[in-house]
Amino acid sequence: MKKFNFILLGILCFALLSCSNDGDNSDTNQEQMAPALRTNIVDAAFEQALVDLGIDDVVDGSVLTSEAEMVTSLVMNDKGISSLQGISDFIMLDNLWVNDNQISSLNLSGNTLLKFIYVQNNALTSINVSNLNVLEKLSVPGNNLTQLDISDSSTLQLLEINDNTLGAIDLSAIPNSLQLNTFAVENNPLTCIKVNEEILNDIPAQWTKDMDDNYALNCN
Repeated sequence: MKKFNFILLGILCFALLSCSNDGDNSDTNQEQMAPALRTNIVDAAFEQALVDLGIDDVVDGSVLTSEAEMVTSLVMNDKGISSLQGISDFIMLDNLWVNDNQISSLNLSGNTLLKFIYVQNNALTSINVSNLNVLEKLSVPGNNLTQLDISDSSTLQLLEINDNTLGAIDLSAIPNSLQLNTFAVENNPLTCIKVNEEILNDIPAQWTKDMDDNYALNCN
């Protein structure tokens, strides 16, 4: 009888352990089956550039978000890119070069670590650089911009906005002209460049504008 009870107890223990192990395996399997987060990349040319840089492995409409989040620099000049949708997930990005593409709209407000932005000779009609509090260089000549808000970018050292269709530009958020080493605004339809008093009293000789453009504290 004691032997029977011992055998029965062993069977019960084995059953309990089996159930416990089944539960553990189930949880493990569920974790293993959970898909990795991916960032949608709608422009095949953009994704091909990511593949060329070793950030992605194949053009399939998305990139691993974990890979995107580690990227600090993207240099993708003359790659036939028309959209950078998905760029907001590149949260560590501080350097972006996309000159000579066909990008028409660009929202970089989520890339708050950006210091250098070069989007020369594209088809830009809008670019959002709000929230970029550490931005140092913004170069967007040769586009179709009608307006540009740099009120959050008081750290600018270079601003190239020549050859656009800007009707106004406001530099008053920049502390002084010594900080903004390079400023180019020629070949825009604007006639007044708004500045603060510090800048107005010390306009650098290397700044370039059209002859009929004026610097002023207020532009009407």
